[in-house]
Formats: sequence, C-alpha cells, structure tokens
Amino acid sequence: MDPASIHITRWGDSGPRVIMVHGGAQGSAVGGERNFSAQKPLAERGWQLIVPDRPGHGQSPNPGRPDDAEADGAWVAELVGDGAHLVGHSFGGCVALAAAAKRPAVVRSLTLIEPGMLKFATSNPHVKRFVFRLLLTTLFSPSAVRRAERFANLIGLPPEIRGRYDREELKRVGRSLARGKIPSKSAIARELTETKRAEIPLLVVTGGWSPAFEATGDMVAAAGGGHRVVIKSGHHFPHLMSDEFNQILTVFLEKSDARQKA
Repeated sequence: MDPASIHITRWGDSGPRVIMVHGGAQGSAVGGERNFSAQKPLAERGWQLIVPDRPGHGQSPNPGRPDDAEADGAWVAELVGDGAHLVGHSFGGCVALAAAAKRPAVVRSLTLIEPGMLKFATSNPHVKRFVFRLLLTTLFSPSAVRRAERFANLIGLPPEIRGRYDREELKRVGRSLARGKIPSKSAIARELTETKRAEIPLLVVTGGWSPAFEATGDMVAAAGGGHRVVIKSGHHFPHLMSDEFNQILTVFLEKSDARQKA
C-alpha cells in the first residue's frame, strides 16, 4: 500500500521520532490518535510522535486485503526513514516487529505493549486456553456483530477505545476479525531473532490483567533479548492508565539513544 495514502497524526515537530502503531481490526473508525491519546504529552517533552491510522482503520482507506502484519510492516518500515523508535500495541506490536526486522539498522528501539503474539507462546497453558477462547469466538459466533462484541469483552477493550459502535461498524469489525492474518509462531520467532541479532533495545509492557498476555510478554522479551515491565491495568491498554507508561517509555528511549551515541 502506498504510504502516502496513510492518515498520520503528528504531535510535536522536533526531537527524536517515535512511530506508534495501534492494534484493532479493520472497519473501526478508531485510529491511532485515540489508541495513543495518553501519549500526546510526550510531544511537550522533546519527542516527535508519528501516529498513523493503519489501512482500513480510522481515516486511512481500506486496502482491499485483510489486516496483515507483514504488509503493514512494509510501509511502517518506510516511515522509519533514516531512523526512529517504534512502539506497537496489540496487533500493532506484530506490525512494529515486522517493520523492525525489515530495517533493523534504522530502528532505534522497539516497544511492544501487550503484543498480539499469542501464537508464539502457546506452549504456556494460560495462553493455550486464551487462544482456544479466541478461536471459539472467531469461528462460532452467530453473527459478525456478536463476534465483534464477544472479542471486545474477551480482549479487554476499555470504553474509551470501544466508543459507541453502530451496528454497521460492528459488522465491519466482526468480518475483519474472521479473516485477519495473524503472524505464525515461526514468523514471530524469525523476526525476534533478527531484531535481537541487530541489538535493537526491546521493551515489553503488560498490564497484569491477563495471565495469557503476561506469559506471552515474558516469552517475547526473552526471545528478543529485552525486558518486560508491568503497568497495572484492568484491561488490554496499560498505556492509557496514567502517565506511568510515558515516564517508563521516556527513560527507555533516552537510554536507547544514549547507547547508540556511545
């Protein structure tokens, strides 16, 4: 997809560039700006935030294909230009990882918030049970609307992100959930190996609300040579809870930049 067609919100016009990639399913009117609304104050602390709406989300046009981390990773990698930090949440974490693996030399750091990489951790019983529930929701919901509603409840989608979907939006999201391309375990393993080999600093953030996401976070951090922190949250969006995420991210980004300059 032509990166020029991607709608981008920009906060701040100077300082190191930070690209923030949101999750979700195509058909939602919610884009990057609302998914990362609590991060806007970072622009006043010396960071230049680049927040795209993934194709088929928010104000970006439908790409005529399902959600695909590898395809989205290609245009995100172009967006990195000659250097940027990458932050990805949920499925957006899969996209950010794919982008980092494509152009590791220009990625300053990689932050993954509750990454949608459950397939990578199905050896853990908590993850296995959660994935089974996701499969039941995807395959056996009686309608696209019910699929979207059940998925939102299962994944821990907070009201400020869920908003007031109308029935047509729920249909679009439910249909997208049924056909999205989730990265395989082998693809995630390959990309984590690539980013670890390139010594890209890796931070994994989880909210402590789901044993499945905690176990996934641990395994992803270990495989990528990074570390994991917990920001207590009752849902899948720990970065929206308070300024704690911004403080942790700032320290991590500053250390990553200082390491590259040393």
